[in-house]
Amino acid sequence: MSCAFFKVLFRRRARAVITLVALTGSTTVPVHDLRSQSTTHGTTRHVHGVVEDDATGRSIDGAIIVVEFPGASASAPTTSRSLRADSKGRFDFRDLPAAVVRIRVRAVGFAQYDERIDLAIADRLIIVHLESAISRLSEVKVRADTLIERLGRVAATTSLDAATLAATRGQTLGETIKNLPGVAVIQFGPSVAKPVIRGLNSQRVLVMNAGLRQEDQQWGTEHAPNIDSFEASGVTVVRGAATVLYGADALGGVVRVDQAPLPDSGGIRGDVAVNTFSNSRQGAFSLSAEGGDLVLPLLGRVGYRARVTSRVAGNGGAPDYYLSNTGFRELNGSVAVGMSRPWGTAEVTASRFGTELGILRQAHVGNADDLARAMMSPPDDSAFTYGIGRPSQRVNHTTLRTRLTFSAPHESEFEVVYGLQYNHRREYDNHGPLRFRDVAAFNLKLFSNSLDLRWTHQRVRGVKGTLGVSALAQGNQTLGKAFLIPGFDLWQGAIYAQEELALGRLSLTGGLRGDAISQTTIAYGDQGIRSPAGTRTWNDLSGSAGAAYLLADGLDVAVRVARAWRPPTVNERYAQGVHHGTAQYELGNAALTPERSQGVEATVRYNRPSLQLEAASYANRIAGFMFLRPGAPVQTIRGAFPGYRYAQTDASLRGVELSSTWNPGTRWQFIASGTAVRGTDRLNGGPLFDMPADRLSVTTRLQGRRARLGEWYVGAGTQIVRKQDGVPEGTVYTLPTAGYALLQLEAGSRTLSMLGRQASLSLSVNNALDTRYRDYLSRYRLFVNDAGRDVVVRLTMPW
Repeated sequence: MSCAFFKVLFRRRARAVITLVALTGSTTVPVHDLRSQSTTHGTTRHVHGVVEDDATGRSIDGAIIVVEFPGASASAPTTSRSLRADSKGRFDFRDLPAAVVRIRVRAVGFAQYDERIDLAIADRLIIVHLESAISRLSEVKVRADTLIERLGRVAATTSLDAATLAATRGQTLGETIKNLPGVAVIQFGPSVAKPVIRGLNSQRVLVMNAGLRQEDQQWGTEHAPNIDSFEASGVTVVRGAATVLYGADALGGVVRVDQAPLPDSGGIRGDVAVNTFSNSRQGAFSLSAEGGDLVLPLLGRVGYRARVTSRVAGNGGAPDYYLSNTGFRELNGSVAVGMSRPWGTAEVTASRFGTELGILRQAHVGNADDLARAMMSPPDDSAFTYGIGRPSQRVNHTTLRTRLTFSAPHESEFEVVYGLQYNHRREYDNHGPLRFRDVAAFNLKLFSNSLDLRWTHQRVRGVKGTLGVSALAQGNQTLGKAFLIPGFDLWQGAIYAQEELALGRLSLTGGLRGDAISQTTIAYGDQGIRSPAGTRTWNDLSGSAGAAYLLADGLDVAVRVARAWRPPTVNERYAQGVHHGTAQYELGNAALTPERSQGVEATVRYNRPSLQLEAASYANRIAGFMFLRPGAPVQTIRGAFPGYRYAQTDASLRGVELSSTWNPGTRWQFIASGTAVRGTDRLNGGPLFDMPADRLSVTTRLQGRRARLGEWYVGAGTQIVRKQDGVPEGTVYTLPTAGYALLQLEAGSRTLSMLGRQASLSLSVNNALDTRYRDYLSRYRLFVNDAGRDVVVRLTMPW
């Protein structure tokens, strides 16, 4: 059976354009009445495909597809058939006439697609791209997603939609994404989880929050993204270097957090979400309100949204004891207003994230003997409490984001994004003279101003892309009684271009970026601290090129090469002191030089209605790879701590990532993903520090639909983590590296009828067998086991 492939590019005009690339050649079908088209009698055709968001490339769940075709005779009325796309955006029509048919596709929040295609020659495979409706306010993620779309054709990406987030949302952003292929987390108890992509973290993994780069002292491994997870309507992870579009911080990858569009019509409505976690006895509550009927002076009608979120958690629990002083409290709020006009859109968002969290008390001891005992014995104080004592952290992050878009002829668009961020981090000691005073040992204030200008131009001779410039100005103040990093000023400017050429089944992408970075450090007043004043500047280029080819119906391959670089950060150059959050003594290295990486990756994707497979492999060489090398314990006036010093080597990282979803019928679903990464020190041939262990996740799910129960599901799964035997020789600390397996259980409904509304309700049990284990990336692995059984209930209800 012959099959043709065509793409639909829906534009904001009244008419769409269809290009057919078939075995028999190319055809353009004009819009005429269906009866004027001929019919090949006695032959039936097959139309199937997928509905995707034109900006993101993600499938659109629940889109309505209507096919209209002529009757058996000229006098017979036009016949129509309709269906709803499944959760992957897929649809399938069989036994259609071999004639010109009309296809209409509509989905909430998107402009309607309405076109005719000719089935007289062959069956059709359709990819329908819908754009956000002009009547709905385009928000920050639209253009940011377009950037991701450029990468998504040739790079490995994974997305979580709003429904999946509601059923799997964790205590932190890192917890939410940690089971995706290629992703792991550096864990500091229940309150801190730092994303790791392909073995890289911190300043090598960029977090984009609603189109704005998150600047929240991310250089610290225990400095988790200061983001309210309830704000997210979708999360996308780009695995591999994305420095052309996002800068040096994206050498390892990007975690993009999206927010739902603002409404432009209707009265006030919203949702309420409640989460409970049994392990830490945590309660989380989030309330949102939005509408499109607010009238402001001089502006007229605007859309708006407001949200407030609170979390309270006590000590986390290992299978045999509680982890003392690991509770946390969180209070967040945000408000956004925006408008859509013929000239474009405008949106302003203000948000504040605030948290207070305790640091594991066993990790802070008085002398070297106590440190040795803490690493060999279970904790003495293991009672549960909601109280937060010393050591502890208080973090506030305030953001003001403004976005403007200006529509230009021929579907070009100019975008301006300005962000002002203020991060205030205070860390409190439990030793020395500050133990009983409300005075922070570390008091860091980071001010960030960023400006991004992007022009997305129309397709010219098959080439479409984005040109942009960006600027960042930062100032960091060190005000605490103790020293860890000096104050500094940072200036950064860049210009970049990313272009795509479509050649039928072949898509080519390429990009180039130039960055100039200036870093000025401010001398610290204490003569015993090595923190000289001075300015360093760096300039370099990043680039990438890739190709994707559609081999057959549902099967495509992609390959990409990338060059990236990253200069050393202030903490890597001048850290000197106890880092309270990590419970270790860190010493910088002023002689560090920039990292420069060269990488290649290949991806194979197979996408059919019942089976989706993706396999990715990569090899990345990083010259001047910066890392923390363990040393002997360091005795300070605040106690004894494991010692670490920043060092540099040439590194090689190789890995594979696999993911699959199999739907053998309407009731059963099988999901599996696996990740393996190898990091090698090319100078001595040994393994690198802090590489994630190999892991495999498998889930089996039974699902269905009932009148009041809605779209229900029950499932069970396991996460299997291999023994981490890739540990460098000569490490002075005991590193628990044993493998482990955890049992996960789940049940819920995405559309449960409750109080006259459709709610999302889920129950999950993490580590159901209460297994004792220590993950290699847990920063508390020297002292305590990881979390035991955790029963989680999540409820989200609209109002």
